Amino acid sequence: MTVSGLATPFGFQDFPNFTQGRNANVNKIVIHHMATTNYDSVPGIWKTREASAHYGIGQDGQIRAYVDEDNTAWHAGQWAANSSSIGIEHANTSGSPDWGIAQATVDSSAKLVADIAKRYGFGKVVPYQNLFPHSEFIATGCPGNLKEKLQEIADKANDIMAGGNGDVAPQAAPESGQTPQEDNRSAAIKEFQDKWKDHWALRGPFRIRTCEKQYGIYQVLTDDLNVEPNSWYYNGIPTGLLKDVSDPQGRSFEDGAMVRFKDDVNFGTIDAYDTNANAVGILFTGYKDMIWFDADKLLAHE
Repeated sequence: MTVSGLATPFGFQDFPNFTQGRNANVNKIVIHHMATTNYDSVPGIWKTREASAHYGIGQDGQIRAYVDEDNTAWHAGQWAANSSSIGIEHANTSGSPDWGIAQATVDSSAKLVADIAKRYGFGKVVPYQNLFPHSEFIATGCPGNLKEKLQEIADKANDIMAGGNGDVAPQAAPESGQTPQEDNRSAAIKEFQDKWKDHWALRGPFRIRTCEKQYGIYQVLTDDLNVEPNSWYYNGIPTGLLKDVSDPQGRSFEDGAMVRFKDDVNFGTIDAYDTNANAVGILFTGYKDMIWFDADKLLAHE
């Protein structure tokens, strides 16, 4: 088990929504805000909400551990990002639209970031290289005002790792687009973004690998479309979106059956991309969770 010595376990893994183990090395930290002033309400909400994070920091700077660092918390909205990151939640001092954050919370965040960065060999902490806001991985307002404090957290963390106490003057936060980055998009993602302008369509059939009741609804997994690793949380396709081609009357959705998306949901726009996993994320009306598809497989079914 790996837990920062700065943290106290609180409701530690007393909820179902995380994955045992990791399939990637930790190379980044993702910053979140709790969107609540009730520090004690986390992580109890994860007993019913499909989310989690490794750590949480209160308004007074107290640090709590929720998930073992050796396990994968569900916080970034992308499997590849979750697998390679540690997520830190921060309690707010006020609600919407301000979402205030106490200075004590920011200072403790820097201490925790320094501790994590040192243990995992990050070297210098740099925003948008190894320290990210949640909004970098999925369309969300999280982490609120903390997005403007990334540079401050990084500067304080770097000072601490250099032997200081983190007492450095805040600097302006960089925007993610300020640093030129290599275009590491796959050919499929480039085609979806540049040629099709984020639109997709899939009218052909595909084969079910298995169908089960997961998270309260019947879902299917398919090797024809799903991104690896194939999991119910990221890849499960609700049967309510599908027509059973093999058994149109009975809708049995048996393993190995051929299905297709219904006519009113077999096209739309892509809501998120994960270039590391070569995946595209789609939100379907009426379902709250994003479904991730392998970009090459989805494009081949266009």
